[in-house]
Amino acid sequence: GGSPIGSCLFVRNEIDPAHDLTPWLAGLVVDEAYRGQGVGTALVRAIEGHAASAGVNRLYLYTWQARPFYEALGWTAAEAFEQEGEPMLLMSCAL
Repeated sequence: GGSPIGSCLFVRNEIDPAHDLTPWLAGLVVDEAYRGQGVGTALVRAIEGHAASAGVNRLYLYTWQARPFYEALGWTAAEAFEQEGEPMLLMSCAL
């Protein structure tokens, strides 16, 4: 219908990163009505493909609640930590 149903970013620097790493997959959002239909997977795969075509060997992201989603896509947990009192997880994916 011409309205966005999801978004995802490929960025050099994460906002206030707790780690000196680059580049990042960030800001994955899928409209609630479209969740569970493969939109998030397609967005992640598009970012991974773009990153690989740009010569990137490894991507990073922060999450907590979406750990199972990313693990199912081949991402691995690298470090659990707290940021501003909130639990966070650094994950990475070899491309």
